[in-house]
Amino acid sequence: MSTTDQSHIEDLRVLKDLYDSVDLRGYWEMERTTSGPAPIEPKIWHWSDIYPALQRAAEVVRMGEDTFRRANGMKTGSRTLNAGFQYVLPGETAGAHRHTACALRFVVQGRGGYTTSDGDRMVMEPGDLLTQPNWTWHDHGNFSNEPLIWLDGLDAGLIKFLDANFHENWAEGEVQPVTRSSGESQQRLSPIRAPSSTKATRREPCHYKWTDALAALNAATDSDANPYDGYILEYSDPLTGGHTFKTISCRVQMLLPGQKTQFHRHTSTTIYHAVEGEGMIRIDKDDPVEFSWAEKDTFILPPWRWHQHLNTSSTQPAILFSESDLPVLEALDLYREEGD
Repeated sequence: MSTTDQSHIEDLRVLKDLYDSVDLRGYWEMERTTSGPAPIEPKIWHWSDIYPALQRAAEVVRMGEDTFRRANGMKTGSRTLNAGFQYVLPGETAGAHRHTACALRFVVQGRGGYTTSDGDRMVMEPGDLLTQPNWTWHDHGNFSNEPLIWLDGLDAGLIKFLDANFHENWAEGEVQPVTRSSGESQQRLSPIRAPSSTKATRREPCHYKWTDALAALNAATDSDANPYDGYILEYSDPLTGGHTFKTISCRVQMLLPGQKTQFHRHTSTTIYHAVEGEGMIRIDKDDPVEFSWAEKDTFILPPWRWHQHLNTSSTQPAILFSESDLPVLEALDLYREEGD
């Protein structure tokens, strides 16, 4: 073994220690460290802690050699939802593949990279949400001059539990050809379109622009706030009008300066990512667990735990993106919600 290889192995070992210290795990090690799920507990990942770990992984983990995805999974303990961050350096590509798990990408940092879904290249900007329903071909690339980072969300835990986990790599090369014009998905799935421009199918990848989501949130403040979640909207499937996926509901919510919600609880598990502002989530009424969060922090709320949201700023709104397994609970007639 060469000195270079020995040095690289040592770098990977040190990186694993760093990841363990901030409750992350590398995609490139998951098969060797997979074990049974841990009980779900409230947990927060502060961006100030995990961002240096993500940067170090970008220095050490070589795309195409150590891994085909520089994916960094968070140890949530959830049986249904997976979440983590992907980090793509300028000029890098992540080869095309598809799988039976549904996937979402919420862009955290960088602009100018892309995800191609079933031949439709979607250029990513901060705050954009991209969805890849199950068995959708997808690959990623970064043609900008800055790193591209997004939050991954998948229903992989549920799919594995059901023994329905299938995966296929693109047979014709690492990156699929672009067969649709830029922005076609947004035009094809727009509420206003030619009557014959599309036909509802089992699945369609979608690109929700942050500018549209923010405009909708601001418009929502003209009506009454939800007592438990402030001003909250769902990224609905544009073909069916239903949940984002059959297994995942994606939502975005705004708390006005100083706003505090009432306590409630529900049987779904929710993973939150802070888009803008600062705030706190208080979990449990007696002996509460309190997480103060800032922009780009991520935290998990286990099922059936009383909780309330607070915007701790007196001048700025706070915005949270979230993913939950609510549709699964609804489909099984197990969803339940209770408020003060």
